[in-house]
Amino acid sequence: METVKLEIKEKIAIITINRPEKRNALNQEVRSDLFRTVKAVDSRDDIRVAIITGAGDAFVAGADIAAMKAYEPEDAKKASEHGSDIFLFIENMRIPVIAAINGWALGGGCELAVACEIRICSDEAMLGQPEVTVGIIPGYGANMRLPRLIGAGKAKELIYTGRLIDAAEAERIVLVNRIVPNEDLMNEAMKVAKRISNGPAAIRFAKQAINGAFDLDAAQAM
Repeated sequence: METVKLEIKEKIAIITINRPEKRNALNQEVRSDLFRTVKAVDSRDDIRVAIITGAGDAFVAGADIAAMKAYEPEDAKKASEHGSDIFLFIENMRIPVIAAINGWALGGGCELAVACEIRICSDEAMLGQPEVTVGIIPGYGANMRLPRLIGAGKAKELIYTGRLIDAAEAERIVLVNRIVPNEDLMNEAMKVAKRISNGPAAIRFAKQAINGAFDLDAAQAM
């Protein structure tokens, strides 16, 4: 079974993490397949927007804890670096990337959603960074991205406590852009993607300008 599926519709790439029996948990195979897929999507001039979602009732329920139990320290370091490289690539893809969060988005799954640019969330979703509950910290970029998105205080609360939040709270703290009924999630994600895809050159330059200006002072950003 393919752990990551790719479908192209109307110049929109739909990337589905496809390991539903494990709630799409990220192991080495899934990470590698996702990296290959997003690289392939980014190389195609005919694709204008990407949507990332999960198969079944989860977006991505985190890293594969069962696999992690066998890690030596060097294995853990390599896995963290691998995930960080993938999510950094997604963040900086030529095209905009939308997360369609259809269910559990925990740990690495929440980090994947935050690495995307627009997050559309099912009303049935749960999000969080529960890594501290198993004695580790977020390893794929949440320590940097989450404070920038929702503020340092709220990010620290979520990371330090490992508390999970529902879709309504995620929208309230601006972790997600909007909530829709679960059955409408992909239709809404496609609707947003189609609107974005109308101006590919302008969107690409807008993305470069926003990302490039983020850590600059006003004069440099201008």
